[in-house]
Amino acid sequence: MFWSDRWLHGQRISDIAPRLVAIMPKHKLNKRTVQEALTARTWISDIQGAITVGVIVEYLHLWDILTDLELHQGVLDTHFWRLSSSHAYSSKSSYEGMFVGLVQFEPHKRIWKT
Repeated sequence: MFWSDRWLHGQRISDIAPRLVAIMPKHKLNKRTVQEALTARTWISDIQGAITVGVIVEYLHLWDILTDLELHQGVLDTHFWRLSSSHAYSSKSSYEGMFVGLVQFEPHKRIWKT
């Protein structure tokens, strides 16, 4: 999906232009594919809402990025699983991903032992 997936150099459009995405109607964020959006620049027609200077700056920045982008027909999408070094999904990496960022409490062994 153009607005919500990490397809642009590993980032979402909201990572690049958060103010622009913030003014978008929520029902449009998950409807347009990358191919649809880039064909005749139809992504521009999705933009609605209060246009501020910050939104215009982000719009122009996004325009610059997308101008040099070229889609290749017949090339399949590749999917990367970010929670493993091989980028391949496994249930083990998914389970371990649930604990990313948790703080280890080392004295837990002594507490549970008593």
